[in-house]
Amino acid sequence: METNDKEEEQAPEEIDKAPPFGSIEWIYYWSEFEGSLPTPIDVSITGSLKYWCPDLEWYNFDVYPHKVKITNTGYTVLLGAKWRAERPYLLGGPFSEKHVFSQVHFHWGSNMMEGSEHTVDKRIYPAEMQVTFFKSEYMTQQDALRHPDGVVIICYLIKYGVNSDERLQWVVEGFTRIQEAQTSTRIGPYPLSRLFPMFFEDYFLYWGSLNTVKGENFTVRWLVPRATLYASFEQMKEFRKLWNPWDEPNLRNFRPLQERHDRHIFFISPHWSQYNSLLPIPRVPEPSIAILSPAYKTRPWLLPPQNADLLPQENENGEDKII
Repeated sequence: METNDKEEEQAPEEIDKAPPFGSIEWIYYWSEFEGSLPTPIDVSITGSLKYWCPDLEWYNFDVYPHKVKITNTGYTVLLGAKWRAERPYLLGGPFSEKHVFSQVHFHWGSNMMEGSEHTVDKRIYPAEMQVTFFKSEYMTQQDALRHPDGVVIICYLIKYGVNSDERLQWVVEGFTRIQEAQTSTRIGPYPLSRLFPMFFEDYFLYWGSLNTVKGENFTVRWLVPRATLYASFEQMKEFRKLWNPWDEPNLRNFRPLQERHDRHIFFISPHWSQYNSLLPIPRVPEPSIAILSPAYKTRPWLLPPQNADLLPQENENGEDKII
């Protein structure tokens, strides 16, 4: 990516105050200049800036929630969950502090040729799942949105698959109970590792704005992983059966693609083949890379009964181990 022209436009004092290249702070530095640019955009390895960060760590994503609820808002499907103790969170990667899970929502189109908000290598996909996290010190997502470092949205592209994706199926099965707008139902509950493809490297990150229906604009970090979900034709039909507030099928709910405007697109810690910007669908389910947080390790009685396999067990020497 060419950034010389952009950096030459900055005043000398602005360039001097920039953190060193290669630091996490250098990523955050660009929020001041690029955080108000429109989204979504096309991302690609071509034209991106390769940038190395520590491994992204996924804490408590194997822990069963107390309940999972999906809601047809009339505009999207919203998934939320509650835990009796500590909720899942992200640490490491491009984050200087803990970012906790907030919610999931989906975007789709009227056919298999549209639906995703982001495009990759100029290619559109049938749907997109967006997962919102916020910086833990801000307590709520709404409070975090008012800070440029407060919110990150992970955007999973959903490809077409001949077979149904089991990761999506336990969510889609609940759609028949929320066909009408402003209705909710409980599903599962299953841990979020049953839904999210987790990764510690190989993803894109950029700064851009989030515009709300109230006309508010917030600075957000958008993260597009190379790992994807997939959906069958039958699964995508279930999205289009959901009603909007006017009791009509909600056939499309994606925003129009925006120009890049020469912003930085960080290609974080590239590892796998870079022939295509997205990775192929794995032939077999990949093992979880979730980590149990110190809070659960020191107080294992907080874990739900379904997570007995995560409880410390004594080995032959009488020492605790996690199985």
